[in-house]
Amino acid sequence: MAFLATLGGCSRSNQPNEERPLFPAPIGATWGFIDNRGNVTIPSHFESLQPFSEGLAAAKYEGRWGYINRSGAEVIPFRYRTAQSFHGGVAIVDTGLPEHPVGVIDPSGAWVTEPMFRSLSAADGPDGLLFGQKEPGEGPSFYDRSGKLVLGPYSLAFPFAQGRARVKSQNGESIIDSSGNFIAKPPVVLDGIRFSEGLIAIRRDRKLGYMDLDGNITIEPRFDQGGEFSEGLAAVQLEGRWMFIDKFGTTAAQLPPDVVFAEPLSDGLSLATSNAQSPAKFGYVDKNGKWAVKPAWDDANPFHDGLAYVGIWKDGIVAYINHNGKRIWQGRTYQP
Repeated sequence: MAFLATLGGCSRSNQPNEERPLFPAPIGATWGFIDNRGNVTIPSHFESLQPFSEGLAAAKYEGRWGYINRSGAEVIPFRYRTAQSFHGGVAIVDTGLPEHPVGVIDPSGAWVTEPMFRSLSAADGPDGLLFGQKEPGEGPSFYDRSGKLVLGPYSLAFPFAQGRARVKSQNGESIIDSSGNFIAKPPVVLDGIRFSEGLIAIRRDRKLGYMDLDGNITIEPRFDQGGEFSEGLAAVQLEGRWMFIDKFGTTAAQLPPDVVFAEPLSDGLSLATSNAQSPAKFGYVDKNGKWAVKPAWDDANPFHDGLAYVGIWKDGIVAYINHNGKRIWQGRTYQP
């Protein structure tokens, strides 16, 4: 897929044009934006695009990244090697400078944190904590926006979610809060990388269960596979069969028997892989475990704002579909 990202906005069809969600779409050899009715709203003359977030979209033009508004106008100049979407009023950019190219900007393009990092993965943690690395071989750490080390380095760590982070040090693996306090040093193996809806996946005796923000096991480990909670449910697998469970661990719905993997719910639908055909195809199941969009796609992204981006490679087709599987917009992959 040309992009894998969360699309911003709302999907109500009665929204005024300026509020409708916009979706990056390849049109010929370049990229533009369409609305949720398939109309082109920003002409295609960008080399690559990311979805809009907080009113701006990262765009690549003449080999460099910058940011545009919903009118397609340049807001932050095209001067970066790479650029990430805005979250919490800031965005991570890579200047391309040697040694320490990565910093953080605000929506005006002004530096919030001057380039002093080799890499950054998150810039919107609790109290504005940044997550990344400054030097080669240095473990992942958390910094304030002046670049001062706050927590770490760790041998393994993931960004904060819901005020908690999973870290590993010489004392073992733990869950910490934004002050570095140990919330839990669980007698189980952490399986998930972050908390979602107050729970994180854990393993004990190779079986998967879930732990809450305080380190209490709320769903006893008994599943073989499982993902994050979303919209109150998680997709898990037991003895080869996928299902949705609620936060009590109760089965809410069985998924079709040909499902071999299911992602967290998004827009009320779960992106699922089916082995009913060879090679496997992608489709979408609803909260009741029924196929809402039958598996017919070679590649696909989760639904956001009412649409999902999908592709059929042998025909060179890419498309946006709605919850019924109808193609709202269709294009073709460009072969130079």
